[in-house]
Order: sequence, then structure tokens, then C-alpha cells
Amino acid sequence: MVVTLEVLVALLALAFLGGVIVATIGPGGILIVTGLYLLTSLSSDEVAGTSSAIFTVGAVFGSVVYARSGEIDWPIAGAVSAAAAVGTWLGVRANAYLSRRAYGFVLAALLAVVGANIVYREHRDLEPRLELGRDGRGLAAFAGIGLVIGVFGGLLGIGGAALSAPALVLVGVPMLVTIAVTQIVVVFTALFTSVNYLLRDAVVASLFVPITAAYLGGVGLGWWLAHRITADRLKLALGVVLIGLAVSLVV
Repeated sequence: MVVTLEVLVALLALAFLGGVIVATIGPGGILIVTGLYLLTSLSSDEVAGTSSAIFTVGAVFGSVVYARSGEIDWPIAGAVSAAAAVGTWLGVRANAYLSRRAYGFVLAALLAVVGANIVYREHRDLEPRLELGRDGRGLAAFAGIGLVIGVFGGLLGIGGAALSAPALVLVGVPMLVTIAVTQIVVVFTALFTSVNYLLRDAVVASLFVPITAAYLGGVGLGWWLAHRITADRLKLALGVVLIGLAVSLVV
């Protein structure tokens, strides 16, 4: 895969910004998916496979830094991640039936719905619709959320952060804990996804290496910023970013 210098620079900038966002509000990796989809001629398989491989490395790094700062809620992370791994298996197989055009529309619709929900609730200052506990029923509900995250993560190659962060926020998980748990979830979904696409020879190594380096730099900066920005601002920013990405895909 050969890209021009201008396109590579744009992809690296998106990756760095995406890393910052993924470590502060969640769905930053979607910038990489969008960039690969809009700026290159990669197939939907190659977009999903390459981005998933990048997310795997970034999520491992993010998990380490958030584990060291103590924000990971391990029971929630375990329930969501285990179910997400199962959902990812289903999503990867469904991708084979998705055309490149359909891929873009599904991704845009998903981002728009989730983003609009968050912005509306933050604007109206609404409390979470449902606050899940850590008992058996609560963890089962978290597992259900993880299954949905995994299906779309595997289908679109979005790693899981674009859904994990909004979903956990909407059920009352504190923002910083949400971002920390999301790192663990993405390790499971992105790793399983990338391995499946690697077996299809759908990971473009020439783009994977430089984009991953830029992404890791952004994750480190994002973790630092997340501990210095108020949660309400992070949640509103999350919703606005999702809507903006949806519009960019449609346009």
C-alpha cells in the first residue's frame, strides 16, 4: 500500500489526536478508522484489520498507565471484556457481508445515535437512566453491554471504545473509571479482531508501524489530561466528537 506524504502526515496527525481522545473520552481511535476509510483506497477488511492492530497496542499501553493510577474497576472490566470477545467473533464474520459503502453508513449511523444521546443528556443535565451494581444481575447486564460492543467492534474495526465509553457513562459509571475500563475492553476486542483480520492478510504493515507510534504518543498525553479535566466537560466532548465524526463520514 503506497500513500502520498500528505496523506501519511494527515493519518499521523489523526492518530496522535485519536490517542489523546481515547485516553480522555474514549472513542478517539475512530479517527484512525475514519482517516483510513476516507483518505486511502483500503478495502473495508483492510481498514478494520489495520486499525484493530493499532488499537491493540494502544490499549495495552493505556491499560498499563490506568492500572498504575488505580482507576480500573476490575469486576466491570472482566464482565464487559469477556462478553465483548464473544461479540467480536460474530462481528468479524458479519463484516464479510458488508460493502465498503454500507460500512461507512453503518459507522456514521452508530456514531450519530450514540453521540446525540450523550449531548442531549448532558445539555438537559439528566442523570443516568440506569445505574448498574456489582451484584450478579448488574454484572450480567454489563456482560450484555459487552456483547453489543464486541459485535460492532468486530464488524467495523472500531476497537470498542466508540461504544464502550458512551455505554458505560449512560449506566452511571464515573467518567475516569469508564475510560480506564475501556482500555481493558479494547485489548480484548481489538486483539481478537486484529488476529482474525491478520489471518485474512488484511493488516497493512506499512501503515501500521508509523500510525501506531503516533497513536501511542497521543495516549500518553491523553492519560495526563484526563486527570486534569472535569468529568462533565469530558462527557460533553465525547458526544460532540461522535456527532462530528458521523457527519464527516456522510459528507
